[in-house]
Amino acid sequence: MYVFLVEKPVLQTCLCLHSLPESPFPFNRKLDRNGDNYTCVKSPRECGGRLKAETKPKDLYSHAQFGDNNYPVQADCDWLLVAERGYRVELIFQTFEVEEEADCGYDYMEIFDGHDKTAMRLGRFCGSGPPEEIYSAGETLLLHFHTDDTINKKGFHIRYRSIKYPDSVRTKK
Repeated sequence: MYVFLVEKPVLQTCLCLHSLPESPFPFNRKLDRNGDNYTCVKSPRECGGRLKAETKPKDLYSHAQFGDNNYPVQADCDWLLVAERGYRVELIFQTFEVEEEADCGYDYMEIFDGHDKTAMRLGRFCGSGPPEEIYSAGETLLLHFHTDDTINKKGFHIRYRSIKYPDSVRTKK
C-alpha cells in the first residue's frame, strides 16, 4: 500500500490512496496509471492555510479553479503568510476582481498586519483593479477572503514573497 500527497499549484490538496476503500470525501475521478487504480480524495478544506513566504515569489489564488471558473459562493478563507525572522511579507496583486459594493460588505478581502484578526487591519478590498503593493510590519500577514451567497466574480491572484527589513524600518530595543 502506498500513500501519495499531491499538491496542486492552485492551493488544493489531494490525498491519493492506492488499494484502499472509498473515502468519505470522494474526488470526482479515479486515476489509472500502469494498471494501478488510485482514488484521489479531496481535502475537506477548500481554501486557506499557513503559507511560508520565501525570497522566491510564490502565487496565491482565491480558489482552485481560478481562471476557469468564478470563485465559489459562501466562502470564508484565511491564509496566514509567514516570513522568516528578520523578513517581512510583500504582496503584489496580479489580478483582483471581486463583487463591488460601496462598503465592501458582500464579497471582500481583508488583510491584517499580524497572525490573527485582532491585528491592525491594513484594508478591506472589493471591486476590480488590483490594490497597491502591501507590506507587513512584522513577519506575518493574515488574508481573509469572504464571499456571500449571490454574485461571484473572477477572484484574485497574488504574488507574495519575503523581503529583508530595510535598515530605516528596523528598530533597536
